[in-house]
Amino acid sequence: MSSKIGAWCAGLGLMAAMSVLGLWLFGTAPELRRQLVLVSLGCVLVCVVVVALNQRSSGGRRPFREVAAAACTEAADEEKGPATESVSVPRTIPSRRGQQLRAFAWVIGNATVLVGVFALAVGAPQRPERVERIHSAGAEFGFARAEKVSDVRRKSSRGKDPYTATVVVQLPAKSGGEPVSATVKATTKQPLRPGDPVEVLYAPAQPQLGAVAGDERSLGWELRGETMPAYMRWFFFAAWLLSCFAAVSHVSTRHGFRSYSRLGKRDKAMRGHYTRVGGPGAGAEQGSSGKDIYLEIGTDAGWVHFRTNVGKRGLPEAMEGQQLWLCWDAHRGARGSRISPNRTPAVLVFDTGLVVHGMVSVDEARSLNDSGVSVEKLRPALLEDRPLRLFDFRSQWPLFVEPLALQTCVVVVACAALLTFDVGTGWRWAAGIVGFLGAFAASGAYLSEDPPAKRAAP
Repeated sequence: MSSKIGAWCAGLGLMAAMSVLGLWLFGTAPELRRQLVLVSLGCVLVCVVVVALNQRSSGGRRPFREVAAAACTEAADEEKGPATESVSVPRTIPSRRGQQLRAFAWVIGNATVLVGVFALAVGAPQRPERVERIHSAGAEFGFARAEKVSDVRRKSSRGKDPYTATVVVQLPAKSGGEPVSATVKATTKQPLRPGDPVEVLYAPAQPQLGAVAGDERSLGWELRGETMPAYMRWFFFAAWLLSCFAAVSHVSTRHGFRSYSRLGKRDKAMRGHYTRVGGPGAGAEQGSSGKDIYLEIGTDAGWVHFRTNVGKRGLPEAMEGQQLWLCWDAHRGARGSRISPNRTPAVLVFDTGLVVHGMVSVDEARSLNDSGVSVEKLRPALLEDRPLRLFDFRSQWPLFVEPLALQTCVVVVACAALLTFDVGTGWRWAAGIVGFLGAFAASGAYLSEDPPAKRAAP
């Protein structure tokens, strides 16, 4: 049940977060956009609450290690077949597709939240007050004659329009009406002089509302109700798109693209046994990132480093020494070209029926090719289907995720909701920074494993 709740909440939360980013970047109706963004943030908040309630109903947060041990125990208890089945290679195995999708969604979700909070902070939730009044009265771009020019300054930074000035302009009026004067802040290529034309945004029907200096390039996005200029919108979209490529690369490295639900002619297998967890930081309680941890698998051809996402402490101690089949994709990376992948999909099929998906290096796979047996050449007696259970305890993340991560998610949602309103610049950046750092903190709290146990005082 926790796996299903986690999948639904993660999927709905990801879609809601993507909706927030899409609405903020490309929505043009400020009030409707705010309402839809708040609804989407409400969906995210509901998902967080559902995960918290599920954790509470199951007796509170369970330790990371306990959930992993329970997954192995259940697999061992369910295996009740005859002895001949305990050494067979299955024709079909549980797919790793769920792990691939979860890894992809994890990268995309984090990128969407980080990019979204930054975009909310720098964007304008609604039109400036004067532009809004002019827009409501029927705004148009036109040229007005400068009557008085003062406070002419040159910008310290070089740009396309380096001069600024305070200009009193005479706005065109409808036929029969008297011209109306308005004061605007103009930015131009050359210093303005009385009599020069100045392009402004104004309402011909109500020129007394005033004007704003600028053209379609500088004021068009505000007039249309967009949150930022086009180049900034596409910058954020490009950053999000890059995260999609990063997610694909992450899935390729961690899991490969093959679902590995059926063993075929491209696969090889050999007998082995699980020894222990190895790699930098293996078994450490703290101080090591544990990014290159692997399971050591003993075979007749030597040791194999099987990389899978099982945490710093590897499989539970009860699994040490258990016999298994090591199967791997012998075709991936076999050509040895410069663009060949460094790892190939592999799977451990324990005699107890537990299935662990992972990867092995292409070099190790090549060294095992002579000792391994092609799956299609195995005797029929060794290709019988039998009950199997996928070791994917991370799908039960609602059970072991830190309450601090859920609380931080609520803070991030609150900051994002505040940024949809027209608040002061100081408050906007404060909420943006808190939301941005909160997203990092929630991600770290989710990835962290159990803290070291406190020793009792003597």
